[in-house]
Amino acid sequence: MMHSSKIYLLVPCLLLFNFLSAQNYQAINGSSYAGSLSPSSNPAGIVHVPYAWDITPFSVQLKQSTNAFKIENYSLLSSPKNIEISPLNGTKKRFEFTNQDIRILNTRISLNAKAAIAFGANVRNYMYATTSNANYQDTLYTLAEFMKINIDHLPLSAESKISTWAELYGSYARTVIDDGTRLVTGGITLKVNRAIAGGYGQTSGLNYIPREAGLPGYILTEGNMNYGYSSNIDNLDSNKSTSANRKALLQTTRSSISADMGLEYIRLADEEDGAGEYAYNTKIGISIMDMGKNKYRHGNESVAASNPLPGVTDTVIENKFQTVTSVAGFNDSLASISQDFKQLSGEFYIYQPTRMVINIDQHIRDNFFINAELTIPLLSMLPVKTIYIKDMNLLAVTPRWELKSVGAYMPILVSNRGQTWVGGAFKAGPVLMGTHNLANLFTKNKMHTGGFYFALTIRPGKDYDRQGHYPKDKQSKRQQRNLDCPKF
Repeated sequence: MMHSSKIYLLVPCLLLFNFLSAQNYQAINGSSYAGSLSPSSNPAGIVHVPYAWDITPFSVQLKQSTNAFKIENYSLLSSPKNIEISPLNGTKKRFEFTNQDIRILNTRISLNAKAAIAFGANVRNYMYATTSNANYQDTLYTLAEFMKINIDHLPLSAESKISTWAELYGSYARTVIDDGTRLVTGGITLKVNRAIAGGYGQTSGLNYIPREAGLPGYILTEGNMNYGYSSNIDNLDSNKSTSANRKALLQTTRSSISADMGLEYIRLADEEDGAGEYAYNTKIGISIMDMGKNKYRHGNESVAASNPLPGVTDTVIENKFQTVTSVAGFNDSLASISQDFKQLSGEFYIYQPTRMVINIDQHIRDNFFINAELTIPLLSMLPVKTIYIKDMNLLAVTPRWELKSVGAYMPILVSNRGQTWVGGAFKAGPVLMGTHNLANLFTKNKMHTGGFYFALTIRPGKDYDRQGHYPKDKQSKRQQRNLDCPKF
């Protein structure tokens, strides 16, 4: 049985990955200057880059979206000491989505003018939770009050999934068509994953009826609940140090393989426009990202329960659960009101957020571009019982002004739940900083929707980039494109 204190360790552990650990440096998606960050949106994007190599020693990205609660008295520019978190009232389908990543030593190297490789290490996390249409009011004090205002919304349901993993990746891309006016590049990324922590929960078909005439309250008539978590959570112990618990968490993780693949079509600019050999009019990218799954083993307190016992009322439920302080205690209470109750064992898989990303990047004039990106989830075609996580992206349109060392960006984002944000970002030398929602900077009541990203990218100096080494006085731009990259 799980030690009673481990329920308190489980929550901060998952929150650690949830708020500090993705994959959405939206401002530079589609840009030729994305370089070593390109594989996060399309592995084919590492070829058509106007310098021979670049390294991102460190980057971090966080994005979240919810209508279930609000965060007040806090912004990205203020102290969190006065932060307040409160639920949002009303009748609606509630949701929460988050995705994050930490990227370490992401490196891109051009092998020659037509091929490039990239590699690095990442820690990534995705989480989502959704509910059926339900009414919630923060003035409710009893379960019976909640059941009364939701009698017209039955059956009730909810689900949640979370997966955190580390990955080592390698990408290869090359030009497959180059006729002087257009390029087609193709790329693939292979990843070796280590599943750090994961879990899932689902409640469905929750039904109840009023008690017989003259008696207050409600009787639970139907309902199914199952939840599982990775077995390495059982290794945590509140009596041990943070470093010891970290070691315990990581020592029984499992490995898996995943992949990305993509294509880019680039319509080159005319040579006479003077815009440089890597100038283009239109770039269209299509990629399929995160084809794979993370492998876990069920923890000791993973269970499935269904079919309430006869006569289970709201009062019975409150009496059995109000003193619960551990997962084991919760399971004991759940078993006492269920006709069918079993412990879950063996392995389970959580599929990564497989999706198709279509990106169109259009040069407007001078150094101005506009980028449009559509994300199409692909996992809904899997069997119903398949466990998978979801990406929150749907549509993004990003006007940008950009040079190699400086840039300004304004992404306009629409999530898969219909939320719209106006973001902002800038690039200054090696630093890229941005926010998914400018309201996170200028107001103190929007931190529950949005997020931020930061990347430090080192590029070669002017004397070592591709353009600086080509003999421009002797060869045309298109001839230069076919030369090998300079030595470095």
